[in-house]
Amino acid sequence: MIRTALIALFIFFSVESSAQVQDTLEHSHTVAAAHNIKLATTLALIPGAGQIYNKKYWKAPLVWGALGGVTYYYVDLTQDFNSYESVLQLIIDEPTLQTRTELETFAPELFSGLPAPFYQNSTNGVAQEAMGYMEALRTQREYALFGLLGVYLLNILDANIDAHLFDFDVSDDLSLRPSLNTNTRAYRPTELAPGFTLVLAL
Repeated sequence: MIRTALIALFIFFSVESSAQVQDTLEHSHTVAAAHNIKLATTLALIPGAGQIYNKKYWKAPLVWGALGGVTYYYVDLTQDFNSYESVLQLIIDEPTLQTRTELETFAPELFSGLPAPFYQNSTNGVAQEAMGYMEALRTQREYALFGLLGVYLLNILDANIDAHLFDFDVSDDLSLRPSLNTNTRAYRPTELAPGFTLVLAL
């Protein structure tokens, strides 16, 4: 009698657990089919699109802002670099101009837009300073370019990670329930051994 009751309980809990696992697998399959990780990563090639697909809408403006800020910085550095390059070109094109004052008088609009002034008075001194500024700006521009590439790659990586975690269940429905199991191959009462199983219901 006890053996029959234990077997019945075991079958009941086994069937219920199998049904729960099957429902969980079907649910996971349905969600996975609806949310494509590869598509989210591909969409991230367009900055912010992957975040929108993953329903992380608040991240898209952050991506756009970071890319926009680094791009603006890069463009600004390029304009300053070109300004000093124009000064060097002026010195080459006008060899008769021997002093900084003559250069500034000849092209005042060129010198008024420079981010940093010249301190040397001779044309050669101005040329040396211009090349020094250009070298510093070239280095900063390279850093800005690496920063732009880094933000772009982080945008893709973030979209890929969020897509992988999209199906991760963190709801309040997760529960842990104990159940009783027995040795189904036992043929004598003395072979029956009590067991304890924890079932994670999703």
